[in-house]
Amino acid sequence: MRKKFEIAFFALLSSLFVACSPDDSGVGGGSSDPSSLSGVKFCYVLNSGEWKNSSTSSLTKYDVATGLVEQGYFEQQNGRKLGNLPNDIVAYGSKMYIAVSGESTIEVTDLDARSVKQINCADQPRYIMAHNGKVYATLYNEGCVARIDTATLEIEAKVKVGRNPEQLAVVGNKLYVANSGGMDLYTEVGADNTVSVVDLATFEEEKKIDVVLNPTVVVPVSNGVFVVSVGDYGAVAAALQFVDAATGVASVVERVNMTELCYSSGVLYGFLSQYDAMWNETITYYSYHLDSEAVVSPWVNEDNLPVPYKVCNLAGYIAVTSSDHINDGDVYIYDTDGLLVTEIAAGLEPIKIVAVE
Repeated sequence: MRKKFEIAFFALLSSLFVACSPDDSGVGGGSSDPSSLSGVKFCYVLNSGEWKNSSTSSLTKYDVATGLVEQGYFEQQNGRKLGNLPNDIVAYGSKMYIAVSGESTIEVTDLDARSVKQINCADQPRYIMAHNGKVYATLYNEGCVARIDTATLEIEAKVKVGRNPEQLAVVGNKLYVANSGGMDLYTEVGADNTVSVVDLATFEEEKKIDVVLNPTVVVPVSNGVFVVSVGDYGAVAAALQFVDAATGVASVVERVNMTELCYSSGVLYGFLSQYDAMWNETITYYSYHLDSEAVVSPWVNEDNLPVPYKVCNLAGYIAVTSSDHINDGDVYIYDTDGLLVTEIAAGLEPIKIVAVE
């Protein structure tokens, strides 16, 4: 029941920030040798915790060679909690960048999670990505994207985009930003329905592309971006769209629909989450092969499918985070054939996993 309530509540705010315990040994389980995560030394799972309860967010470290799981790793390294509602994490160069929405900061650490600097954003950073020596962060209330220099660790510029921007991605020399307008979903203004295109050379908004209402997820491929719009949780249904980088035209993908997805080696992997009027959830796993347009469901090759929360590309593997929104969650890592490689015990609300190679 709590999950249904939270989804209804977050629907009202339209994504305003968004289970098992480790065993006695603290070792992640799985159907194959964890060391088969080729090229990966260790992983970090970002656990966003309970909204407005900063004591429940955390960082989990997973050592690939030994299978050792260390919970509360950020606190262990820094003697303090990460803060209220961390929402995204990237590892780039010798550092990690964590968007801590509830604290209006971007936490910068070394690769062993030791704090280097807290960048004050004066707003709620939602999603971050790194490209060509810069880190870009969407600032939710301000309706901007901040550009951070990775040498000085300072915000050097901001560009105005649409209302309540969510995920962002780079294709070529363009930055694509999903403008959700989620805070206005149930007002007279209504949610946004645009994707901003920002020229990285000038760092100015070039244009806005119309999409289905309330876009949130942006996944880059070589010739454009896939965009998930979640609609209004009623009359306007969620939709998966493709924005062609050459033409700037958005079109709905007719063959498949997903509400969370990632991309790896020519294939989209994800799932579709749907609710009825009583907030009963139906989840369907889908993969979509871009060249052949073949759809596979489910792409996970096991009988007991995890209840998914988020999907991430983890150094070419597909990571599915799982949460019941009450207990600590898990991360299931699959190869591109859908075979389980390993399972990692995580913290409350595991929202993202990154690899350190």
